[in-house]
Amino acid sequence: MMIQILKQRLTAVCGGAACVLFVVFSQPLLAQSTEIRGTGGSAATRILTQWNFLSAKENKVNVSYATAVSDVGIREIIARSVDFACSEIPLAPDELKKNDLVQFPLLIGGVVPIINVPGVKAGQMRLNADLLANIYLGKIRTWDDEWIGSVNPSLRLPRLPIKLIAREEPASTTLAFTMHLAKGNRTWGSGPGVDKRPAWPVAVERAVSTQGMGEKVKNTPGAIGYINFDEAFRGGLVYTQLKNRSGAYVMPWNQTFQSTATNAGVARAGEQLPLLIDVDGADSWPIVYVTYVLLDRRPKSAERARSTLKFFYWVFLQGDNMAAESGFVPLPSASQARIVGRFRDVLGPDNAPIDFLR
Repeated sequence: MMIQILKQRLTAVCGGAACVLFVVFSQPLLAQSTEIRGTGGSAATRILTQWNFLSAKENKVNVSYATAVSDVGIREIIARSVDFACSEIPLAPDELKKNDLVQFPLLIGGVVPIINVPGVKAGQMRLNADLLANIYLGKIRTWDDEWIGSVNPSLRLPRLPIKLIAREEPASTTLAFTMHLAKGNRTWGSGPGVDKRPAWPVAVERAVSTQGMGEKVKNTPGAIGYINFDEAFRGGLVYTQLKNRSGAYVMPWNQTFQSTATNAGVARAGEQLPLLIDVDGADSWPIVYVTYVLLDRRPKSAERARSTLKFFYWVFLQGDNMAAESGFVPLPSASQARIVGRFRDVLGPDNAPIDFLR
């Protein structure tokens, strides 16, 4: 149903018989496979790999994605070293204009606390922003602290030192996590504050990359960290519940991410979507982000740009189910259709929109 609705919307956006024929019939294969290169935030790495595996034969486009952080992706696309970049923090309109870039949202995900506490399974422990802030402020030092116990009366918590894990490099997950802490704790808001790489007030063990964060927490008894939900889910990590703005403790899952997106008005918000932190709604997950794609608006290689647009067009037509199964939430179909309309902003050497449908 989703694909049919989107096909109808894309037909309306593109207009004309050629667009209808492309949607209904399979596209002709290119003589040779084209490789397009991307880099940036790690959140989309796994799903990009899965999408590429399925789309490569159909589109004759192979996607090579180098996992880094959002800042690296932004720097590389500005330097035109890659065909696209992914970032969890959108560039402002003036930055896009200055660097002659096109930006669009790709998918929605969540950031979750992860722990390693003997006897505690995924989803059993409840935490909230105030508790998390006091843990990372060093005020709560052991897992059997009465403050943690007061919101987890059914858990038998060990007297085990809490070991804090944080990302080494500036990371969008850190920005989202610290924004949640700042909203729930004044001391955090006026102290370490909101940052991609804050000055942590007490000693933390540093993890390089999302994968490194998961491995450190998984292999360190007493550890706590934060990570993209898809990595926590796929890695078998112990994630927690979180208290949302409405006062309800909720589980991280597609439904709560979708509720956050719906309650924030993502379908109506266009392409400049903020980090979705502490959005109202009884079922909202409190730390949700949007992954964006950045493209050169006037690429030197029209063929590589055509392949890049063709890949993301395929993603919006065929990739929703795979995204949902990987712990992400696809964008609403109306948003996807508007985004495909924006593909016409990518221009060839003749200053005409690149025909990615051929």
